[in-house]
Amino acid sequence: MKAYDVVVVGAGPAGLSAAITAAYYKVGVLVLDSASAGGAPVNQYPWKKVDNYLGIYGKNGAEAAGLMVSHAKAEKAAINENETVTDVRREARPDDSKEHIVVTTDRGKYSAKAVVIACGLGMPRKLGVPGEGLENVTYSLPDPRPYAGKKVFVVGGGDTAVECAVELKRHKAEVAIIHRKDAFRATEKNSQCVRDECVNVLWNTEVKAIEGAGRVEKVRLFNNKDNTESVWDADVVLFSLGTVANTELLQKIGVKTDANGRIVVNQDMRTNQPGIFAAGDIVGKWIRIPEAIGEGGLAGLNAFKYVKSPYWG
Repeated sequence: MKAYDVVVVGAGPAGLSAAITAAYYKVGVLVLDSASAGGAPVNQYPWKKVDNYLGIYGKNGAEAAGLMVSHAKAEKAAINENETVTDVRREARPDDSKEHIVVTTDRGKYSAKAVVIACGLGMPRKLGVPGEGLENVTYSLPDPRPYAGKKVFVVGGGDTAVECAVELKRHKAEVAIIHRKDAFRATEKNSQCVRDECVNVLWNTEVKAIEGAGRVEKVRLFNNKDNTESVWDADVVLFSLGTVANTELLQKIGVKTDANGRIVVNQDMRTNQPGIFAAGDIVGKWIRIPEAIGEGGLAGLNAFKYVKSPYWG
């Protein structure tokens, strides 16, 4: 079992920020991620422009993630991609009475003195309507190009839903947004893009069912304002309703969570479990890159303090 000072679970902006900060203080750091390092900006929406983080305006998700990964590696943080963490727990060392934290993955086990949970809200929120399991129902948009000429319905009213719809329209998809309210949650900047691109919006509308023989062929919609139903031809349904925490993993770890399944931390990003910290979307404050990086850095700093107990800490 290979030993590290700090193991970070998740290689998104929060996890990489924690890794950079801890590694800067010259402790051994390992970052584990079930997908490619960089998190959602590279795995789910690499085309999205990152315009709300200081200093990287105009870069897309893939470019921004690449800078973060390169920085972490430059600080000598080890990064294991496509390795899924299945458990994190404190155990007694076989050779003495001291405890360590054992991080179990689908490849093996690692020993750590401190752990930072920064795995994000990696599970898509599902609506649970009939037909949601059909082929061509999706929850992210890694590449909009294959949807050219397709009839795509984007379900949601937040920034990601709006950005996906606009990008699909720019790539020649026949796209419409389905939103159960009469106004977006998205920023005015993104809402203006919808108007500029003339994206069709079905306001006050909900998905009642998705129909088709194995794959998406039609969507059955309900207008909650006039109580009417309609059926539309469709090729793809993209649900963009946010993400939820992997509560099964969090229960195994034993960290305290709130009513929404987010990890509860104090001002130092500590959880209720000794030596275990958390940061980013899994903490559930502002679900954006600037917040994730700030929290990750603070978690990395306090993980270092926990491990090394510097006189100034």
